[in-house]
Amino acid sequence: RGRNSGTKWSLSLNLVKYSKGICGTFTFSNRRMMTLFYLMFCLWPIIGAEAANVSKPNIVLFMVDDLGIGDLGCYGNTTLRTPNIDKLAKEGATLTQHIAASPLCTPSRAAFLTGRYPVRSGMASLHRIGVFLFSASSGGLPTEEITFAKLMQQEGYSAALIGKWHLGINCNRSDDFCHHPLSHGFDYFYGIPVNNLRDCRPGHGSVFGSGIKMYISSALQIIGIAFISLVVLHYVGLLKVPLRVLGCFFLTTTVLLGFSLFFLHNFRYLNCFLMRNHRIIQQPWSYDNLTQRFTEEATRFIKR
Repeated sequence: RGRNSGTKWSLSLNLVKYSKGICGTFTFSNRRMMTLFYLMFCLWPIIGAEAANVSKPNIVLFMVDDLGIGDLGCYGNTTLRTPNIDKLAKEGATLTQHIAASPLCTPSRAAFLTGRYPVRSGMASLHRIGVFLFSASSGGLPTEEITFAKLMQQEGYSAALIGKWHLGINCNRSDDFCHHPLSHGFDYFYGIPVNNLRDCRPGHGSVFGSGIKMYISSALQIIGIAFISLVVLHYVGLLKVPLRVLGCFFLTTTVLLGFSLFFLHNFRYLNCFLMRNHRIIQQPWSYDNLTQRFTEEATRFIKR
């Protein structure tokens, strides 16, 4: 916007100068008519330049997880009160025909940013989970994808992303930020890079708990049966198993179990952090006034 407005204002000033030169050559018998014509002709470029600046409004887009069309009052819900969203709908536009590219966070956000099916950008997964769970994941939205933020930058806009990103951070190193929002057309980022799992909130359990307990329990049972069987076969004499092999077997089991416990205990610190651009500003993040902080950051960016 700054580059465009500078060009237009210099053009309007030149037109004003040029207009004054022309206007000085006109003569009218009616002085009032001459004055009115002079003002209209000479002020027209300035009015046009101001109108060009006003023609680019601020644009705010909301991406909400786990929200159905039937949850909002503006779409007919009479049980839940959503007055602020209803006001936005009343003062703006309400769309009734739409389709979500995916019911999951990562692929739906990729489609939202690019306008393409997430499978085309590699953001659709055949696995059961289907989203990025860890900040250390090397995958993410490819840098060659064209997002609406990149297109808005070309039109002179400054773009910010406030809240959840969930489309990857790094590629090969912890500081290359190849999948970061600032690499996809955004000039400012304040938010969380991955998912807002309940693991990040103390005392709210873990989404991995049931899965780990199920798999660990099954794995330990299989390992235990195999270990006991090898020991029995060894002492009976049916199978000669070196004690070193049994020791390595037992050590590997212990390491895997210890790693699982370490992961659950440290997940919050390693994965739940708040970023401002490329810098981590809170690790793990605090839920105190988090929504208010997001709102203030967004308002501050719009007003700057």
